[in-house]
Amino acid sequence: MEAANTPLRILLLGDYAPDPQLGSSKVYYKLHEELTRLGHMCDVMLGPDLGVHPRQPKIRWAAAPVLAARAVARTRTTYDVIDVASAEGSVLGLRAALTAGARPAIVSRSHGLEHRNYERLLEDHAAGLTRKGWPRRWWYPAARLSQVAMAARLADRMIVLSAGDAEFVVARGWKARDRIDVIPHGVSERFLASAPPAGGRRGSGLLFCGTWDDVKGSHYLAAAFSDLINRMPSARMTVLGAARPPEYVLSQFSPEARPAVTVLPRVPEDAVMQHYRAHDALVVASTYEGFGMVILEAMSQRLPVISTPVGCAPALIRDGESGLLVRPRSPEDLAAAMARVLGDAELRERLANAAYPLAAAHTWARTAAQTVQAYRAAMVARGGVS
Repeated sequence: MEAANTPLRILLLGDYAPDPQLGSSKVYYKLHEELTRLGHMCDVMLGPDLGVHPRQPKIRWAAAPVLAARAVARTRTTYDVIDVASAEGSVLGLRAALTAGARPAIVSRSHGLEHRNYERLLEDHAAGLTRKGWPRRWWYPAARLSQVAMAARLADRMIVLSAGDAEFVVARGWKARDRIDVIPHGVSERFLASAPPAGGRRGSGLLFCGTWDDVKGSHYLAAAFSDLINRMPSARMTVLGAARPPEYVLSQFSPEARPAVTVLPRVPEDAVMQHYRAHDALVVASTYEGFGMVILEAMSQRLPVISTPVGCAPALIRDGESGLLVRPRSPEDLAAAMARVLGDAELRERLANAAYPLAAAHTWARTAAQTVQAYRAAMVARGGVS
C-alpha cells in the first residue's frame, strides 16, 4: 500500500484550448505548476492532444469522451489518478467500471456545472436576449449534458467549485455527498505578496474583464453604463479581453457612452494584475459563472468588486462589506452600484480592505493541496490505498 505522502502520477485532462490566459485552461496550468512543486509527476492533456478533429463544436461535444479515452490509451505512462473535465470523463469512467484489477482513480472535475449554465441559456432565451433554436435545445442535453451526468456517476470522486454545485449533484443523485470535494480556485501567491496597499493611487475607472458575450451579461452592462454616463459624465470603463472587435463592443453602448469606453485585447496574467491595480472597481454582470476567477483576483489586488451573485461571489462577497452584490439582469441596480462606488472613495477603501484577506485565503498552493487530498480519497474509493 502507498503511504499518504507518496508522490502521485497525475494526468489532468480537458478538451480546452492550450492557452494559460483562458479560464478553464488556466486552471490546468496553475495546478500543474503547484502539483509539480509538491513533488508529484503531473502531465496535462488539452484539446489538441485529444485530436484536432472533429472541429465542429456540436459534433465535438459528442465525440470528446471517446477522443479523451483514446488519448489516454495512447500514453505509455501508468497514472495513479486521471483528473478529467466533466463530460470528457464519461467513457473513461465506463471503462474503469468494467475493469478488474489495478487501474487509475478517476476524478470528475467540474469547471462549473453545465446543467446550471444550460438553465441560464434558457433564461436568456426567455428574456429575448438571445435565441436558441430547438436543435441546440435538444442536442446539447442529449450530446453533452447526459455525458456530464454519466461521468459524475461513474467517477471515483468528483471535484466541484462551490457548495451550490455540490448540492445540485447530490439532488440529481449523481454522487453521494461524501464522494464530492468542494475545492475553489486560487490566486498565485506572488500576486498576493505584491498587492498594492489600501488607498493607493488608482483612477482608471470601472473594469470589465472577460469575453464580451451574453453569459457575461454584456447586454446589461452596456445598458447600465450608458445610463450611468448620463448621471456621471466623468465615468470611464475599460473592457479587457473582449475577444470581439472593438467596434462591435462599442456598438452595444449608447453614442454618449462610447467615448468613455476603452476596449483592449486579452493580455498576459501579469498585465491583467496591473489593470486590477489601476482601476477603481471591477464590474461582473454575468448571469452565470462556473467560478469567476476575476472576482477573486480583483479582490486579491484590493480592487472593489460589484457583482451579480454568480460563481464564487456569494461565498466571497458580503454585500456592503467586502463588495456589492446586485440582482442579475438589472441594469438599474448595476448603474446604481457603479455610481455609488465611483462616488465614494471611503467606501472603495473599506470594501477593498475587507475583501483582501478573504481572497488571500485562496491560493493555488492551497487549491493544489486540497486537490491531492481528493486524489488520495479517490484512490481509496477505487481500492488503491489504505
